[in-house]
Amino acid sequence: MCGRFLLADDTENHEIRKIIEEINMKYGPEEASKLKTGEIFPTNFAPTIIIDNTNKINITLMKWGFPSHKGKGVIINARQETLDKKPTFKNILHSKRCLVPASGFFEWKKTENGRKDKYLIRTKLPAFYMAGLYNTFINENTSSYTAFVIITTGANKEMAAIHDRMPVIFHKEQAKLWLNQNNRNMQQLKELFTPYKDSLIFCPD
Repeated sequence: MCGRFLLADDTENHEIRKIIEEINMKYGPEEASKLKTGEIFPTNFAPTIIIDNTNKINITLMKWGFPSHKGKGVIINARQETLDKKPTFKNILHSKRCLVPASGFFEWKKTENGRKDKYLIRTKLPAFYMAGLYNTFINENTSSYTAFVIITTGANKEMAAIHDRMPVIFHKEQAKLWLNQNNRNMQQLKELFTPYKDSLIFCPD
């Protein structure tokens, strides 16, 4: 799974800084202030990348987590194995795909003494893109908002030492294929969901 991720606004991370600058330019001060950097928690607002109605790439601010059908909590992850089976995701799989920029993600490893050790997992690149889906909902004040979930897959060999799941991580070319709404071939999409093939960097947090 992916329960938290990192959005690092440091000087070396030009991609993330550019995305944050675009959010600040696009939204008014009150809306833009919802965006926090550093460790991102469920229900926080974060930048996402979508293809808009004019077929242009659009950076938007969304809330992390779909409202749960049980009425409590939020759904933050979607398993790639059941995307085309669960109505929550099946109905938006071909129309509301997004990318979630990140500098890293967090996971916890269970130890023999029952303790959970927290790790920050990064790639060799300062920024990467996680596969996501989004939708629009109505909150308790009858106002609409847009939220996203992060798609997860099985862990690669390195990640398996920490946890059996990990987010679907894309390089830029894969990211373009995911955002292409015309790509409705489920087999081709599933090929994008393979565990991350490059090396990961594990940092005890």
